[in-house]
This record gives sequence, C-alpha cells and structure tokens, in this order.
Amino acid sequence: MELYAKRIKALLNEMHNSDCEGYILTRAFNIYYLTGFWGAGLVVIKDEKQKLLVSSLEFDRALANSSIEAEAFNPATYLDTIKNFFGERKVCIDESYASTYASLSKKLDLKISNIIEKLREVKDEYEIEILKEGGKIMDKVFEESLKVIKNGITERQLYSHIVKNIIDLDGDVIPYEDTIGTEIVAFGKNTAYPHYSPPDNVKLKEGDPILLDLTLRHRGYIVDFTRTVFYKKVEPKHREIYNKVKEAQELGIKLLKKDTKAKDIDLAVRDFFGNEKEHFNHSLGHGIGVEVHEKPAISYRSEDIIRVGNAVTIEPGLYYPDSIGVRIEDSLIVQETPIKLFSTTTELTII
Repeated sequence: MELYAKRIKALLNEMHNSDCEGYILTRAFNIYYLTGFWGAGLVVIKDEKQKLLVSSLEFDRALANSSIEAEAFNPATYLDTIKNFFGERKVCIDESYASTYASLSKKLDLKISNIIEKLREVKDEYEIEILKEGGKIMDKVFEESLKVIKNGITERQLYSHIVKNIIDLDGDVIPYEDTIGTEIVAFGKNTAYPHYSPPDNVKLKEGDPILLDLTLRHRGYIVDFTRTVFYKKVEPKHREIYNKVKEAQELGIKLLKKDTKAKDIDLAVRDFFGNEKEHFNHSLGHGIGVEVHEKPAISYRSEDIIRVGNAVTIEPGLYYPDSIGVRIEDSLIVQETPIKLFSTTTELTII
C-alpha cells in the first residue's frame, strides 16, 4: 500500500504544477499503476480523496486488490456521481478512449493530460525488480523452446510450445490489438515480415532462419525479446546480415545514456546501416512497463529524452522480402551503464 500511496502523492504534486485540480484515470494500465487493480473502471482523484469506481461485476475483485477505496457505481447515474465528486474543479483526464472522453465531457470541463504516463516512464525499484524477474523467465522460455525445434516442426507447433512455456514459467501472454498471435514465430522467408502474424503451418527446413519475437507479462510488467537463430546451417549472406544487425544493436545500447535525445540514437543506427537502412523499416526501440509500448519512443520522430530509470528495448532489424529478416531485441534498464534484462546470447546461433 505504501508503494501506491507514494505514486498517488507524486501524481498530486504533478497535478499542482499542471493546473489540474482533479484527475480521472480511465485506462486499465494507469489504474493498475496507481491502485494495484487491473480491470475496467475509473479512478477519480482530488487532493483530499481518491476513489476507484467500478461496475458491480468488478466490485468484489476491486475490494480485494485496490489500494484505495472502491465503490460500485450505477451505470445510469455514474456521470452525476463523478460530477458530484469533483464539483467545479478543473479536471484533467488521461489519454482515454474517445467514447469515454465524450461521455465524461458531458458533465465536466476536461483537459487531456499525460501526467500519469510521464510518471510511469521512470521505473521505481519495485518495478525494476519485477522486470528483472521477467527477464529471467524469458531466458528460460527461450531456452526451453529451442529444445523442441527439429526438422519439419511447424511455426504453429513451436508457437504452442512457447505459449505453454510462458504460462508454465509464471508469465502471462500478451494479446495485441493489431495482431492475431501473441508471439511472433517465423521460419524462412516469413522472417522478412517485421510483424508476421499469425504463425502458419510452414515446416522448418535446413538453412532456415527462425525469428522469435517473444513478449510476456510478469506480475503486471512486460519484457520484450527477439532472437534470430538458424537451423542446421547459415548461408554466407545471411551471416553477413546477422552480424550487421548485431553490431547495430551494440551501437544502440552503447548510446543509451541519460539526457540523450532518443531520436539521435535511432538516427545513429540508421547511419550505421548505410545503404542498407532502407531495409530497417521500424523504430529502434520503445519503452516497456505495464504497456508493451510506452514512452520513451526511440525513433527518429521522437522528441523524448532518455532518463535514468527508463525501461526500453533496443531492436534493430534488416528485412529482405521473400528472403530473410533478422532482428535482435533486448529489454534494458537505463542506468550509468544500461542493464540488460536477458542473459541469452546475441552471438549468431545455429541449432
């Protein structure tokens, strides 16, 4: 409870500096961060009181998990409940869904604010320890998953083993809104799709690259991991591509320092790729935490600054349609020297 009280105090301090006399959290990620309850609802906050509003369906679970007072609301009158809670205060709201914002703005004069997301950018010691635990689980998931790889195994069969390993080893799988599968498992030319999904019944054969982009949630927090390995042998051109991506990742990690502009790290890696940079068609990395994509964005479009305590990915890749894709991704904690969450090697691996 002390952890959540500390976070609420930090939010209130930021509110005072941002002309917010009240604050509404609508997104499950933000509600969990501030209360320990993961589910549908609203958190309403003012100086003297904080309250979690949920439907009767979620009330008992909210009582058991929330660090702040939980209350079941009446769907027919919940807008009036919120209006009465705040009165005439200036109210800020997180970056909520349009429909939620439209409903709440009928009763309140709202201002969208990303205060809570900014607080989430820098991880506290509790969060860092959970992320480290998640990294150890991911190492084990990858190690166990490699054991079942054999000639003729399909992407879907390997995918099934990976999901089972995640669950068995105390992780949870992460659904994405814009992909069907929870993990990326690609063989051969399918590795050239950066977000290949879902895994198919393609059979593994000698010489195939295998790209595994694995994400798991542990105790609420996400770690993100990618390795590209080769089955039985590796073609000289594929080895060259792999080594280029590996060097690019090492450069990105080397540049990951406090007060650095995130876009400068991304641009430096693109410059390193030289004429091949047209085959690097996504950002270099992103923040992780209770969401799989958080601030800071490590992209040439980003205006974010790297800060100590950020949890981020560095994941360069090169993709050649109908041939091969190689991506190497680590999750890291920004310190004086970045801390890798995974111990799995990034050396070229043939299995």
